[in-house]
Amino acid sequence: MLKRFEPGNTLGPGRPRGARNKLASNVLKDVLEFWNEPVKEGATLTKGRAALLTAWREKPTELVKAIFNILPREFVFETVASELDDTELNAMIEEFRQQQRLLEQPKIIDHEPTTH
Repeated sequence: MLKRFEPGNTLGPGRPRGARNKLASNVLKDVLEFWNEPVKEGATLTKGRAALLTAWREKPTELVKAIFNILPREFVFETVASELDDTELNAMIEEFRQQQRLLEQPKIIDHEPTTH
C-alpha cells in the first residue's frame, strides 16, 4: 500500500529537494573522474572530450539526442526580485528608472580654452 505525501501526512518530509542518493552521487563522481582523465599520460585531450569528438564524427545525430537528454527539461530562474513584495518591487523599479534618467542626461563639461 502506497502512502502519499499529502498535507497532514506524518511520514516525514522525505529526501531534501535536490539531494541525490548515495549510489547516484558516487556513480556521477566516478564518471566525472573518468571523463577528465587524459587519453594517455601527458596528453591534454581528455577521455570525455575524445568520446564527444568520436561521437560527433561517427553519429552526430545520436550525439545531439544524448546531449538534449541530459539537459534539464526546464530552467528555473530565481532572482532576489522573486522574494520581494509589490511595494518593494515597485520601489526597486523606480530606483532603476531614476538611474536610467541620470545616465541619459547630457554631460556638461567645463572647459576653458587655452591660448597659444
